[in-house]
Amino acid sequence: MTESTIIAPASAPGRGGVSVIRISGEQSLVIAEKLCGKLEDPWKFKKCKITRKNGDTLDTGLVVVFQSPRSYTGEDVVEIHCHGNPRLVDLIVAEGVAWGARIAEPGEFTKRAYLNDKIDLAQAEGVADLIEAQTEEAALAAQGSLSGQFSSDISACIDALIASRVFIEASLDFPEEETGEGGLVRVGIEIRTQLDFIKALIASTERGVLIREGFSVVIVGPPNAGKSTLLNALAKKDLAITSSVAGTTRDSIRASLNLGGAVVEFVDTAGLRKEPENEIEEEGMRRAQSAVEEANLVLSVFDVTKQDELKPFNKDTIIVFNKCDLLDQHPGETGGEVFVSAETGSGLDNLVELILIKLGVGGETTLLSRRRHVVCLRDCYDSLSSAASSLEEGEGMELVAESLLSAQHSLGEITRPVSSDDLLGEIFSEFCIGK
Repeated sequence: MTESTIIAPASAPGRGGVSVIRISGEQSLVIAEKLCGKLEDPWKFKKCKITRKNGDTLDTGLVVVFQSPRSYTGEDVVEIHCHGNPRLVDLIVAEGVAWGARIAEPGEFTKRAYLNDKIDLAQAEGVADLIEAQTEEAALAAQGSLSGQFSSDISACIDALIASRVFIEASLDFPEEETGEGGLVRVGIEIRTQLDFIKALIASTERGVLIREGFSVVIVGPPNAGKSTLLNALAKKDLAITSSVAGTTRDSIRASLNLGGAVVEFVDTAGLRKEPENEIEEEGMRRAQSAVEEANLVLSVFDVTKQDELKPFNKDTIIVFNKCDLLDQHPGETGGEVFVSAETGSGLDNLVELILIKLGVGGETTLLSRRRHVVCLRDCYDSLSSAASSLEEGEGMELVAESLLSAQHSLGEITRPVSSDDLLGEIFSEFCIGK
């Protein structure tokens, strides 16, 4: 239990109908009574006057108590609901500080929930991700992580690894006991089962990272193919300057759009051709190539009326034939290409649908993940692979046990790291004050 008592607004800054001020810690009930008078039983709202030390009334509102351990932080928590005036909120918080509380640091309420075993670290990250979610898919995925689904999967795998370790280490500590070949076979099968599980989880978390951070789609192609017009058409606003003059776009232009419930950043790049006319155009082409390397998907755009050379990219690519309104007859499409008119909007729905398919957006809701989760899972997979190899090749059981322990520690880093001060500081600093 943390000694200090903290106070902060729990609702968003700005004016509104209601603001919520949260107090947590050993003195929260005492401080709340100084501010609001006698408190009701836990979980019951009470109408109150919120007063200063000198007796002046600041506001009338509601107050509710959440008694330890049945609270968000696991400590005694009080919430004061007042009118949504930022100045009024500041005055009430200042009175709380005058009675002995201190202003909470960013994420400190959630950090206390973690330290008091109300949630694990993956769930705490889910809180921050849910607050920051920009799309429906991201919000649902963050809620999945916050609900404990991801943590439950990790815990089940850890339990399986512990059971395998117990068997292996028992055979080392008590070699005179007959463990039998059947037991080692079962351990080997279990390790392979967990390997398959971790492999699938890595794929899921990698997608979860993309849902959290957003996808990148780069628009490339020869000059005057209509790339900027296509960006404007997708964004439904004039973001990029367009003209019939080749090389109008010299630098990359970025626009983040909500497609199918996911954030997709489109990057319009300078035209690509074999012989740039000057250093500025050459630099624009270099930046275009750099954007392609970082992209999740490439839209390779061509003027359908011209015979431009199709340059392959080492990336998942959609071939977009633009200006199809200039053709007398609409050509047939294949799975990796689409015909559009960025000018008239024809074919854009088909293009968006193909983009979502290529990015894998719109399928089963995944769990929101962070890059550190992927790193931990990959480390676990490597350790499990070493354990499986050592067991199958008849190497010392000490190596198998050590690899299993390493795998277990890697998974533990996701939910409850053993030594985590720096990591906790980094994670909870992303939170807003009051959460």
